[in-house]
Amino acid sequence: MPPVHRLDLATVRLPKTHPAAAWSTTVPVYGFCIEHPDGAILVDTGVGFGNEFIDAVYHPQRRLLDELLGSLGISHVVAVVNSHLHFDHCGQNSTFYGNATPFYAQDAEIRSVKRDPTYTDTGWALAPEPQQRVIHGDERIADGVRIIATPGHTAGHQSVVVEAAGQRVVIGAQVVWHVGEFETEQPSAANVDDIRDLQLAAVDSIRRLKALEPDVIHLSHCPAYLPARPDSPAS
Repeated sequence: MPPVHRLDLATVRLPKTHPAAAWSTTVPVYGFCIEHPDGAILVDTGVGFGNEFIDAVYHPQRRLLDELLGSLGISHVVAVVNSHLHFDHCGQNSTFYGNATPFYAQDAEIRSVKRDPTYTDTGWALAPEPQQRVIHGDERIADGVRIIATPGHTAGHQSVVVEAAGQRVVIGAQVVWHVGEFETEQPSAANVDDIRDLQLAAVDSIRRLKALEPDVIHLSHCPAYLPARPDSPAS
């Protein structure tokens, strides 16, 4: 199984109006690095620099992505997968702009960015067109690594599945905000807008990830989720 490293990319301070602020006003922002034999694959890149509005509202405390990768001895990234394109998941994409690194995002997510100027920081989110890999649903991107569509938090949210040696690791990103949503299979207002289609999609996405029976599900803003195994006493 290729090592999957959690990258502690940032913390953000939630405004009082955020639905999750009742749980905690300070939230971690994690990315993930799959140390694949063909080269490192990143899932999300954290919060970027230079957006005064984001700085004023969220007060991010950031770590440089290239420094975190350097501490792992990783100098070459062969692909970036953005789970979605909100500002805290694509902010340091530009670290790899201008080279051959492909960026994978769902078509629905790209369309959301282009349709709504308040959706994200467009300069952070949209890679140069030659580097964009716009996908529609599920797609295998390397041996043992596949993207699966998990809409709910956004229409174009996606997760990553890593499989090898009889093990399965899922990078669920922000398919849920908090691990409790997996247990109840009820998406919270902190993670999904009050739109019926997205609510239904979010439930389906939670169930889809659980049905994979992974050894662990990594999440963007809270500790990893450890599903009960079918042969475990708790199941």
